[in-house]
Amino acid sequence: MENLYSLLFHLRNCPPLFCRTPVYFDVDGIQTYALLADCFRLVSDDYLLDNSALPTESDLNKLGQPAQIGIQVACWLFSHKYFNRPQQKQQIWDGMKTFMFNRLPELSIYVKVEEWIENEDRNEEFVRLAIDCCGLRPDGESENEATDRLDALNTIKRFKVLENSTGAFDRMMEIRRTMAENKAREAANVYGRE
Repeated sequence: MENLYSLLFHLRNCPPLFCRTPVYFDVDGIQTYALLADCFRLVSDDYLLDNSALPTESDLNKLGQPAQIGIQVACWLFSHKYFNRPQQKQQIWDGMKTFMFNRLPELSIYVKVEEWIENEDRNEEFVRLAIDCCGLRPDGESENEATDRLDALNTIKRFKVLENSTGAFDRMMEIRRTMAENKAREAANVYGRE
């Protein structure tokens, strides 16, 4: 499990620069596309990487500001030596793309960038989801253990449960209100007949 703790520590030490607004949204921001290209070059150990394998700047901008900042934080995470596995380069690459361009934009709707770094559960979810997308798992954990822990941290699932329970609570309160109104009407009808 040393790699998990090492990755959690690495993410918690993400420099504030990686959390800055992307240049597309702010003149003094960070250039997300350049950071992304550098990240993929670092992981692949190929500094002559053809950028056609990456989404365009326009595609990145369509993801929105929160997702882009999440991608910048992911670039910091993927700079860890854990992801430099030449024998699994294609698997890691595909996983990085899935994480950054599919899973992270969904989560960015629910989680603020500071939470990825400061909140222990969100920090662990970020790391576990990244390594899961890359087809890896923490040392010392079986596939089921890793899946169960990631599922327990799942932000989207947690929000759906909250939405469902809120909906159920609202329905219950509506039923109680209707019952109280009916009871009041019946009492008024009885009083009116007397």
